[in-house]
Amino acid sequence: MASPSPHRSSILDLFKAGVAPLDIIKRLGVPSRTVYDSISRFKKLGTYLDRRGRGRKATVVTPDRIKAVKERIRRNAHRSIRKMADGMKISRRLLGKTVKDKLKLTCNRVRKAVILSEATTKKRLERSKKLLQRTRNGEHLVTVFSEGQLFTVQLNSTLKIIEYLLRHLKKLLPAEDDSSTSHPASVMVLEQCVLMA
Repeated sequence: MASPSPHRSSILDLFKAGVAPLDIIKRLGVPSRTVYDSISRFKKLGTYLDRRGRGRKATVVTPDRIKAVKERIRRNAHRSIRKMADGMKISRRLLGKTVKDKLKLTCNRVRKAVILSEATTKKRLERSKKLLQRTRNGEHLVTVFSEGQLFTVQLNSTLKIIEYLLRHLKKLLPAEDDSSTSHPASVMVLEQCVLMA
């Protein structure tokens, strides 16, 4: 559908002032069809505004749909827009706009978080205090973090710790053909310790 002419108000002002349609066409330089249509619309409606109901009618965001969305949100406010759109057979974007623009609601993603029990909180506090104490003593330089457990590397380390270190060091170091290796000898020493033990 064509948009209304921007000259419509000027045409009607000149027509009300008593200017003939041919003079309006010459003055404004608009097509004669536009001038005559604007004048006939003004004579029928008494205004230069568009008729009520002009434009494409709403097919999805109807008052019934808005009411249905509002009811679904009332029943279960935690249901996602995606699931609701799938259930109502309309697009997610359109349902999101309906919720935001028509119902004036905002969507917040529900985030799942772990609720810590008192025992877990105490355990974490103890671990944190131990870590802080090790940092004060300077032991943090020789501490290895492994899946929530703390190990201090000493001269008489166990075979398990050395194997763990080897496994992770091999992943971190570049491949053998790379000439930019900084300390390949240290890995070799650890491998020999594992073989000797």
